[in-house]
Formats: sequence, C-alpha cells, structure tokens
Amino acid sequence: MGLLALTVAAAAAPAFAQIGEVPDKDTPAIIVQKSAKSGERIYLVAPGDTLWSIAEGLYNEPWYWPSLWSYNPQITNPHLIYPGDVVYLSRRSSPLVKSKAITFASSRYARRRATPVVLARRVGYISARDYRESGVIEGSREERNMLGTLDEVYVRFGLPRCSAQKKRMAEEAAKSAAEKAKAKAKAKAKAKSADTLVFVGPCVRDKDRYVIYRMERAVMHPVTGARLGYKINFVGEGQVINTKRKLASVVLTKAHSEVSRGDLVTNVFKPLSLVKPKANSKEVVGTIIDFHHETTATGQHSYVYIDKGAEQGVTRGNRFEIVWRVDGLRGAAVSDIKDYPDEQVGIAMVVEAYDRHSLAIITHTVREIERGMAAVMARGF
Repeated sequence: MGLLALTVAAAAAPAFAQIGEVPDKDTPAIIVQKSAKSGERIYLVAPGDTLWSIAEGLYNEPWYWPSLWSYNPQITNPHLIYPGDVVYLSRRSSPLVKSKAITFASSRYARRRATPVVLARRVGYISARDYRESGVIEGSREERNMLGTLDEVYVRFGLPRCSAQKKRMAEEAAKSAAEKAKAKAKAKAKAKSADTLVFVGPCVRDKDRYVIYRMERAVMHPVTGARLGYKINFVGEGQVINTKRKLASVVLTKAHSEVSRGDLVTNVFKPLSLVKPKANSKEVVGTIIDFHHETTATGQHSYVYIDKGAEQGVTRGNRFEIVWRVDGLRGAAVSDIKDYPDEQVGIAMVVEAYDRHSLAIITHTVREIERGMAAVMARGF
C-alpha cells in the first residue's frame, strides 16, 4: 500500500496519468498522457496506489504488475511505492539513442566475405596420380590374414628404391669410365663417381614413413565423367626397415583397423592442420564435383571436391564462392533462367590443392549445397 503524503499541486498536471472518479462507464479508470519532456507514457503515484491496482486500472488485469515493475528498475521493492513517484507504463528507451524502426539496409543473403582460420582434417582421399604411384602390400612374414601393429609386411612400391637407383647409376658411371680410360684410370673414375651420385626424382629409402589405405570408390566428374581421384579409408601407418630386395620390408607402427594383403601404401601427411584464408591471385570458375560423405546434399563444416587445382592456380587457403542461378521454388525449370542473377549460397576454403582439383571445407552456407553447383574463385576474394 502506498503511504499517505502531502497534497501536491502539480499532481494534476496533464503530463501524468491520474486515477480519479469515473464520470461514466465509457471513461477509462486511468487516463494516460505522453510526457511533455520525453514522449514516454508515465503515471504519478497517488495515495493508496500499488502496482497491483495500477496494473488493474491500466490493463484491466492486476496480474500484469510484474511487467509494470520490469519497466521501472528504479523501484527496488514493488511493495513500497510512494505518492509522487513516477511509474513508467511501457519499456523505456535510452535518452542517448533515438529509437528507430527495424529496417534492412541490404539483403539478408548479402555476400559474405569473412572466413575464420579453420582446423581442417585431411579426410580420406587420394589423387589419381598418387594412386598410380602407391605401393601394394604383397605379403608378410606373419602367418595370418589380418595384420596389426608391429607386424611386418612386404611392399612393392611404385617408386624406385634408392638403393637400386644408386646401384644402377654406379654401374652406368663405371661403364662409361671403362670406355674412356685405361684400367687404372677406370678404378679412379669409379670411386669418384660413387661419391658424387645425384639422384633423379623421388625414391624409397630405409626409415621412410608411409600411410596404409584401402580404396573405397573413384571420384568422377559429374559433367565430363573423368576420373579425378579415389575415396579411401586409412587403415594404418608403417616405416620402411629394409629396401635391399624388390619387395621392401615395412613394419606397421600403427594400425587403425586390420591391415590385409592388397592394401595400398602412400606418402605420409599431417592428419590435422590449421588453414588460414589466402587472397585469391586470379579468377577461376569451377564446379562442386562430389562430397566426401555419401549424402545427396551437404552443408557447413563438410568437405567437398572442386574440379580446379594447382594447374589452374589454386593454392591452399584460397576461397571459392558457391553460387547458383535458380528460382527458389521451381529451381532451374524456368524459361528465362539466363536472366536470373548469380547468388552466393556458400563459401568453401581449399584444404589441399591437387593437380587438377581441390579438397575444400564448407565454412558458410545459407542453404544446402548440391553436386554440380558452380564454384567461383574471384580475384582478391
């Protein structure tokens, strides 16, 4: 209950709402006027008023008093209000900020540019060239089909063994020296050439580390039908311990699942890495050719394959804008589709650039991403 106070002449000022005798049934119990100072609806507490009674007179529902209290943070105790107190009847606006209606300055689908640094995972994929150069597990000294950690396997590598390459080059150098010099000079030339051998191209050495994988299926271009690479399943890691024979001995240092004869071996790589956005140095237009996961559509944080790579100037950290030109309801089944604008529906950042295609992660989308969508790497983006 409000406490009795001295009569205030200003209480009848028109800037405040008053509770008085109701002349007739059509006159409201509380007459509210806008404040001459701020334009806000206010009420001046009279003797005997409570938030309960004010809510009942204002809203015709006394249980709205908590809402009324929420508009008046200056009232610390809702049970103690005093004659002459000012009660705000609606939520107050800041005196420093002019209230404005909510408007959109641009489309809610506005082109997005910012891309954060991403911790990307090297998912199971290998290019067609790396697949051709992969080694094959042909045998093992273990007497079982399923192999695991610390077991030894015999691998036939697609790359030459460094020991065999060194032996062949030494033989060629010795043959050349024999044709040009006498017996004594020949021995000298052989010793000298053995110390200055230069290896041409990569080769397999002892202590080299490799990744062991199993192929799942080929990745095909949706338009041209060209084979670009393969989806793979990583099954383990190994280290070369002997390259004296054509079949190199490899010890399995880690097995993620069972390793079998026929599994393939390729170069080792980092499974996780930070990828930072890098400004595009040129413009490249490509296509989303496939998804890493077997889905009909994909979205943010998923991995996709784009049919442009290092040969077209694509590098790690470049970003593609995924665009489409369709009607939202009818898709591309409209007669004047060429008149429609290209709209950005997502952004893909390159995790790994291969020769003619790239692996990318979707960092932003406004709708689901589908195979065959255009991917544009704009200069400076």
